[in-house]
Amino acid sequence: MPQPQETAVSFEEQIDLSLKDALNLRVSDISQSIENTKRLLEKSTKSNYKKGQAYAHSYLAFFYMIVTEHVEAQPHIDAALEYFKKTNDKYGLAFTYKTIGSIHYKTDDYHIGLKYLLQAYNLFKEIDDVINQSRTLKSIGTVYQFFNDYEKAEETYRQCIKLSDSINDLNGISNALNPLSGLYLKEGDTENAFETINRSIVLKRQTEDLRGLGFALYGRAKIYDYLEDYENAEVDYLESLKIHEELQEHVGCMMALNKLGQLYKRWGKTEKAKEKLLRCVDKGKNSHHNLILYRAYKALHQIARDENKVEEALMYLEKHNEHKDKVQKRDVKNVIRSLHAISKVEMLEQEAKWQKEKKEEVEKKNKELDNFVYKVSHDLRGPISSLMGLNNVVKLDIKDEKSLKYFGMYHSQIQRLENIILDFIDLTRIKESKIVKSKIDFNQLIDQCINAYNYMPNFDSINFSINVDKSLDFHSDKSSVNSIIQNLIENAIKYTSLKNSPFVEVDVSSTECKEYVKIIVRDNGIGIQEEYKGKIFDMFFRANSEVQGSGLGLYILKTATERLRGEVELESEYEKGTTFTITLPLK
Repeated sequence: MPQPQETAVSFEEQIDLSLKDALNLRVSDISQSIENTKRLLEKSTKSNYKKGQAYAHSYLAFFYMIVTEHVEAQPHIDAALEYFKKTNDKYGLAFTYKTIGSIHYKTDDYHIGLKYLLQAYNLFKEIDDVINQSRTLKSIGTVYQFFNDYEKAEETYRQCIKLSDSINDLNGISNALNPLSGLYLKEGDTENAFETINRSIVLKRQTEDLRGLGFALYGRAKIYDYLEDYENAEVDYLESLKIHEELQEHVGCMMALNKLGQLYKRWGKTEKAKEKLLRCVDKGKNSHHNLILYRAYKALHQIARDENKVEEALMYLEKHNEHKDKVQKRDVKNVIRSLHAISKVEMLEQEAKWQKEKKEEVEKKNKELDNFVYKVSHDLRGPISSLMGLNNVVKLDIKDEKSLKYFGMYHSQIQRLENIILDFIDLTRIKESKIVKSKIDFNQLIDQCINAYNYMPNFDSINFSINVDKSLDFHSDKSSVNSIIQNLIENAIKYTSLKNSPFVEVDVSSTECKEYVKIIVRDNGIGIQEEYKGKIFDMFFRANSEVQGSGLGLYILKTATERLRGEVELESEYEKGTTFTITLPLK
């Protein structure tokens, strides 16, 4: 009688061990992992081994998540959860929740993904599963990057490394090293970025984690790309792409193809750039990866524009705007919902002040993005539609007044579109470029900015006065300081009043405590009405509709000032003049 029982136990143990082997095999051969697990599911079903069936379903869902076959994963998730909830199998629940969270996370549904990741993390913590605590935290850490809270993201990744190191989990360590290297690169610290990613690559090769190696090589390629070492960047991107294609890692393929396309574009290899970018777009047609797609479409638009393929360029620009719009709307929604979910994590919980600040930040972004979506559709799509209609007319010979009128409309729309796009480029550069400090020559910078606007109406009527403290020794990001001065002077010239003798005064000096630099720009222009003073730094706000502009100038000014940890103050009296005071820290 005991013999059948021994055989049954032996069979179940063998199924459990084989399932673990299939799980471990995923790092080198995901296809084989899927096939092996399917056979084990069939065996467990025939022998009515419920636990084996549940884990086979859970692992299959996990594998399908990796290869982004999310529809295939869903029935396996449902079957696994039914058993794990009934038996209160906490590990099984946690593992399946992590898979669900990863599916939503990979498809940009941060708020839903985070909800399940948090449930998984709490369960792994409850059963003291350090390996999966670390790996779940690594995913949660990226949420901080989503908020641009790089300091907290770095802290989270270091906690992952500490947890993994405590149990000698080399893959867990290298998993956190990849994004940590990316954070260093964002800061412009290429030395630390290289050291960190190379350490990850060594560990990935040591553990034979091919999927992880693909992402690590992609990370190193980005560093080479940043340094304009195109040959080495190409080698790593191509190797990363090859690995992702072999492992059917859909997102990894899109990432590598997009970056290769961008690389070849900068390198001047246009045909290769188009081929890679079009492959990226093709792979993303049925996906939700709008962030990668809008970047790929932007590059394709620029290439088509440079090749004078107008209709093609406009098509790609429309696709770019379409996907970018989806990203922005999604981001606002996810920030709000994710903030609510993340407060449930004890380890990552912040004090009340932090939560208040983040809530205010979300509300601010929500307002800005709402305005952004409206104004982009209004100010960009309008001119683009006009250009499409006018383009054929302009090609005709200009013989009569009607044709000249059309040409004038064409030129006006191009000029308007160009001004808006240039402001967007300036804003993007300020927000995304790294800060590079150098000595600031205010006299030279102010002269250049003034001369840049000598084409503007009434320029010759203005008396400019410049006073810069000769003893001032100020080092900062020249590009940001230039944006500040440029927008201050442009604003003063633009709103000149000819009723009085117009003047613009620029004073630059250090404060009495020698800790700050003050840039003061005064004018006796038309001034700002009281009811508009609280709105002038808002994106796209224009106090005077009769003056041409994109409504971005003062928003860019404030953004550049805050980037340098400075402050901007305004004093203005309607029809008498305006004074802007910028305060920047010397250190």
